[in-house]
Amino acid sequence: MDDQPAHKADARAAARSSGAPAVSPAATEGTPPLCPLTLPQQIADHLGHRIMNGDYAPGARLKEEELAESYAVSRGPVREAFRLLERRGFVEIVPRHGARVREFDPADLASLFSVRAVLLGLAARQATEQANPQLLPLLAEPVARLRQSAERMDIAPREHARIAGEAQHLIARFSGNKPLLRTIEELTSRALWRMAWRDTPLDFTTRARRQASAKYWGDLVRAIKAGDAARAEHVARRLQEASRDHMIAAMAAHRAMSVAAD
Repeated sequence: MDDQPAHKADARAAARSSGAPAVSPAATEGTPPLCPLTLPQQIADHLGHRIMNGDYAPGARLKEEELAESYAVSRGPVREAFRLLERRGFVEIVPRHGARVREFDPADLASLFSVRAVLLGLAARQATEQANPQLLPLLAEPVARLRQSAERMDIAPREHARIAGEAQHLIARFSGNKPLLRTIEELTSRALWRMAWRDTPLDFTTRARRQASAKYWGDLVRAIKAGDAARAEHVARRLQEASRDHMIAAMAAHRAMSVAAD
């Protein structure tokens, strides 16, 4: 603890000499290196990483003064980092109370899935209309891995979800709609979406559920191959809606078990 002021002086000196923002070494110990972004962006990335790791529980207050001391900066960059984290969905800023980590709300997750269902449906329709011959060969690998996951149950639920996300991103890429792709990527990066998979898996935990997922993907590939844009949109939407319904049901079951245990 005695050498902490020296760390702060070194961090400030490095920022002045290089022109790049710096965060104190103590603050970044044990985490991935921070990119050369603005100082508020660095702090927001680092805090977001800590929230995802569970260092701050839902509802926990983020104290501006303590964090400014920890990062060896004034309160201004910390305040701006809070605003960035609010836009990313990690925290909420309460008037006269500061920032606190957002509570996990099942209704918000359901709404996010519903939006993604519409967007993925549109992406599937437009990708089918584009008829780029490269799409189906690229989709073949992740769809085959999802089918194998359903048959063998040899990967974790999170990995099944990651592969499905990879296939969704391919469809969005080949939709030819760049704003749509950016919107889907932004939704996927939101804290709520990522935190849904942080603790207990909420989907793809059974063989039957993975088989249903693989069937949706097989139906979607067939619709794209046939050039049936309306069918592709319908299947893509149902794929996301099924995930939404299973995750919300799983969350309700977990809550019921927690209440019973108490």
